[in-house]
Amino acid sequence: MRREEGFPFSFSCKRSGNCCAIPGGFVRVTSDEAAAIARLLELDLSAFYARYVQPDGVTLKDGFGNRCVFLNDGQQASCSIYEARPQKCRQWPFWPELRTDEALRELVLRTCPGI
Repeated sequence: MRREEGFPFSFSCKRSGNCCAIPGGFVRVTSDEAAAIARLLELDLSAFYARYVQPDGVTLKDGFGNRCVFLNDGQQASCSIYEARPQKCRQWPFWPELRTDEALRELVLRTCPGI
């Protein structure tokens, strides 16, 4: 069970995959993160960008049903790039915006069984 100062909840991942399918959600990747993911997938960096990154050059494309393109469904959801997942994903659910955005916090509290 993880706790972080300033957050009104604790967290223990239940592998629901709900965090990877928040409506309107998006994940930005830095150039270093993109390079790490490309290496993990054994892709040339330009091929990674063409296949997985939006034209803005920083946002991952959505997968099926607006879910993360790297989410593996199943009885327990999993991340196909877990070892190289972006920092934003590593920080879940301790995002700074959950301290200030009450509507987003309420959505997260309803959808994440690990909180």
